[in-house]
Amino acid sequence: MATPLYTYMVHDLITNAPLGELPLTGVRHTHRLNDSGTLTATFNLDTKTATRRRVKDPYDWTTPVTRCLYAYRDERPVWGGILWTRRYDSTTRTVQLGAADWWSYYDHRRLLPVLPANPPVDLVARQQVQYTNIDQNEIARRLVQLAHAHTGGNINVQLDASLSDVRRDRTYAGYELTTIGDALRNLANVQGGPDMMFGVATTLDPRGRPIRQLQVGDPYLGQQGSAHVFETGGNITGYTWPTDGTRYASRAFATGDGAAEGMPIAVAEDHDRYPHGWPLTEIEQGYSAVTDPDTLQQHADADQRVARLPVVLPTLTVRGDLHPTVGEWAVGDDARVEIDDDFMVDGISTSMRIVADEIAPGDDTEVVTLTMAPLLDDVA
Repeated sequence: MATPLYTYMVHDLITNAPLGELPLTGVRHTHRLNDSGTLTATFNLDTKTATRRRVKDPYDWTTPVTRCLYAYRDERPVWGGILWTRRYDSTTRTVQLGAADWWSYYDHRRLLPVLPANPPVDLVARQQVQYTNIDQNEIARRLVQLAHAHTGGNINVQLDASLSDVRRDRTYAGYELTTIGDALRNLANVQGGPDMMFGVATTLDPRGRPIRQLQVGDPYLGQQGSAHVFETGGNITGYTWPTDGTRYASRAFATGDGAAEGMPIAVAEDHDRYPHGWPLTEIEQGYSAVTDPDTLQQHADADQRVARLPVVLPTLTVRGDLHPTVGEWAVGDDARVEIDDDFMVDGISTSMRIVADEIAPGDDTEVVTLTMAPLLDDVA
């Protein structure tokens, strides 16, 4: 029997000890820049693995929260994450699984200093975590390290040593009970914020186990050198071009920590829109944990910049076995996209950035859907 292109291993979450292979089918796994990727799959209790073995203990191996999954492509780890859901159907003898990458763990953790046993009810709200004049990449790492410092909270994600040379101040109040995951997203999503990706290294540790990791950009993650090329008539088999005018705004309000007359509100406006026939429309986004005026203004500037024209979120369906193949590109990379069809008279030839992927493995290759960074819809 030929070795399958993809294999899937289940491990213990805390120790990372391997339990065995799961014969998964219908797999869809994703990576997302600055957010959590997911995996969905099914397996039948009667199905054997490539080594002709059945799953030894299906119930134990698929216990949510305590187990994690790794996807391997040609024996190289390409995805890792925590099992969060399962559904067994005794009629079909199938188990449906839902998992999400390591970012999802930090969505279940609150941003607090290490607490004493049995804290009094007035303690948590008075806690504060503060970083002053710290490189933003180091803030991201310290947030993860803080999560790991609590008893039972270390899932052994390895941290890089990147720096962005952008220093920031951040204060997190205990009464907000902010999740670590949201704190990371907010850090990434301010103007000039660093890209972040949780995943697995392409190499294994000395015991042959996948290495969990967080990569932080400086501020961007992506390849060095020339952009990948995707084009119709070649490696692109289809694309979507969804444009959303409801997200357009010429003026953005960002609200911070406060109430009534004491609420700080930053404003960013693009006055250049109006002479070209665009109306004044407005958006508002709340940042309840933000007290620093400069940080609040950065949020308003970033929100208005991405909303200054109707936004399109293109997706490309590409061949996984044609250059650049799966493994040659990564989420965060730049691409040159060449599209020639009847939708746009002059076609499309523009630079785009990969911000998410969805991979549907097959027997010999895979169907790959790439989500590109939101574009202002004026490329044609």
